[in-house]
Amino acid sequence: MSFSETDLLSLSVGLVIIALVLSDVFQSIIVPHYRPQGSRLSPLFISKLLWQPLRSHLIRRSKHTEQDLSLFAPAAIVSMLTFWLALLTSGYAMILWAERNSVKPPLNNFGEALYFSATSVLTVGYGDVIACSPVSRVTVIAAALSGLVLLAITVAFMFAVQSHFHNREVSAQIISSRHGHSKNGCVLYMRILRDENAMSTLELCEHWLTDIYQSHSAYPILLYFRSRSSRASWLIQLLVVLDAAACAMAMQKSEYASVFASIYENGVRAVDVFCQYLSLSRAADDLIQTPEAFVPIFENLGAANAQAAAIRFANYRQRYFAGVAALSRFFLIEMPVFNYADVLESRQPRYAAASPGNTVTFDSLLKP
Repeated sequence: MSFSETDLLSLSVGLVIIALVLSDVFQSIIVPHYRPQGSRLSPLFISKLLWQPLRSHLIRRSKHTEQDLSLFAPAAIVSMLTFWLALLTSGYAMILWAERNSVKPPLNNFGEALYFSATSVLTVGYGDVIACSPVSRVTVIAAALSGLVLLAITVAFMFAVQSHFHNREVSAQIISSRHGHSKNGCVLYMRILRDENAMSTLELCEHWLTDIYQSHSAYPILLYFRSRSSRASWLIQLLVVLDAAACAMAMQKSEYASVFASIYENGVRAVDVFCQYLSLSRAADDLIQTPEAFVPIFENLGAANAQAAAIRFANYRQRYFAGVAALSRFFLIEMPVFNYADVLESRQPRYAAASPGNTVTFDSLLKP
């Protein structure tokens, strides 16, 4: 079989498209962790073509609901599968167009090649078009295998994503409940210190952060899944847990120092990987952490040297806060403010008895 220069060009382009799609599928589903190297189609498709236009529209409209945004990730998975199938079909169509004289009846135009490719990739096979030469038969078989494998592993991928999403939300809800949905890492830190089962809460936070780091690196589409509860949003809980770990490390007197350090390192790595995957910029002067803002908090916590503790906390927080803020802007998730007023509010009387002055304070609620 001889090919003209135009046919060779069509054949080459088709092979490149197929290689890019299969490589993207392999890295998105099969590879168990995010690899920044290599050519990736799905991140560009989901971020640039789907999410960012929708995000810009919602910002201009200045009105959106969590229910609207919660539909994006499932729709993105279906769109990504359709995108892969469309590219595979186009790639094999270009190869079959180069082999058009080896098909009966001969393909008269590219539309017929696209039709033959689609019936092969989707394994429909009406039998109205038949590959005659060995090369064209290999092409059709390869198209059918590609379509079958893509559909099969995508179904498994969907189940894996749903499982990781469920695990993330369950743990995030438990963590949020354990610090009273305060959205403040300082409150979580104080509750841990006063909790008889402090190690249980710390292990939950450590396991949750590690699981997010691993699962969301393996399947970055999980980043687009919205939490079911705005109070227990996964990104807010990520910030709360990291703030609690940074607070404990700044105090330098926790008996759970090694666990807090593990939580902190895993959380920082997770934020870095997520920002790298989404190509988010974190260089913002207004996000610099100033120790003076945290001095009253550490005075309230009883730090021996509140100024030194605040400096350590600001340095620890600087490593992840800009990244979390970039993620919150990108995903349109409002971040809570971490300040002294939050801590004071958490210490205000929560319940009042019938007699004047008989109150149950935040501290007493934390006592066993």
